Amino acid sequence: MKKIILDVDTGSDDAIAIMTAVLSPELDVLGICTVNGNRCVENTTENTLRVVEYIGSNVPVYKGCALPMVVSLTKGRRECVPFEGQKNKKEDVHGDYLPIPESTITYEKECAVSWLVKTLMDSDGDISLIDVGPLTNLAMAMRIQPGIIDKIDTLYIMGGGWREQNITPAAEFNFWIDPEAAKIVINSGCKIVMVPLDATHAGAISIKDAMELREESSPGAKLTAALIEQRLKGYNNWQPMQDQTTVPIHDALAVCAAIDMDVLADVRYIHVDVDAGGGICDGQSVCDVEHKDKEAEPNVHIALNANVGRFAELLKTTLKRTV
Repeated sequence: MKKIILDVDTGSDDAIAIMTAVLSPELDVLGICTVNGNRCVENTTENTLRVVEYIGSNVPVYKGCALPMVVSLTKGRRECVPFEGQKNKKEDVHGDYLPIPESTITYEKECAVSWLVKTLMDSDGDISLIDVGPLTNLAMAMRIQPGIIDKIDTLYIMGGGWREQNITPAAEFNFWIDPEAAKIVINSGCKIVMVPLDATHAGAISIKDAMELREESSPGAKLTAALIEQRLKGYNNWQPMQDQTTVPIHDALAVCAAIDMDVLADVRYIHVDVDAGGGICDGQSVCDVEHKDKEAEPNVHIALNANVGRFAELLKTTLKRTV
């Protein structure tokens, strides 16, 4: 089993990612860190606890950073909690809380950043990270103890985009929320597999897949079906896909990549950087796919496409399982 740590800002797709990771026989989830992103960290932590308890898992949850590193210090650059305009709207992609019972368990006393540093430094370099929210926790941990960089086996990131963006004309949501953190992590020297919007949109899951999952008896399958349907309504209301019977499950694709890289397609080793300048391209992932900068060394394995059939099958097979 591959040892992993999840770092999440749990909304609907994070919930599916968590269940996929915990239920996978190929992954050993050591812990789950939470961060501000889709909602404030209090909500993302509660949602994470709900998912863990709902599927009967005992994976520990560590509450992480409530704010980005610096981006919210400049008035007008960022608000703390994004998507206020969507809050409580009828057809939201995430909602404030997942549609499952409130948690009766609690998160660990140690903060996520401290736990990340300790766990990685005490390891044999055999732990992989799957980061599917803003990269604040990991960037803070790298700043506190740069030695963790050499301790990370592989870092799987759901974030950024080459041709696809979502929160601004230039930027993807996770990188946009904390551009400085994304820049630190991308340029850290870790072995990085980046799963951008280009791949997650190509790997969009269909309503037919949701219907198949709804017929299963496992809690993970039934919740995933409900969340896919919720996401489909939200996407069709806010950012319709070309095929409006499908919806991206961004974070779950990154988890599945850690299980089987064949879910990704057109993976290239290129130079990637992040704009943290505060201008109109703030948070943009600059992907040198055509190697125009001859002096820039490749630093990221980036997937520009996805094998949607393999992804859907792996997702459905895993979510049929129970703890």
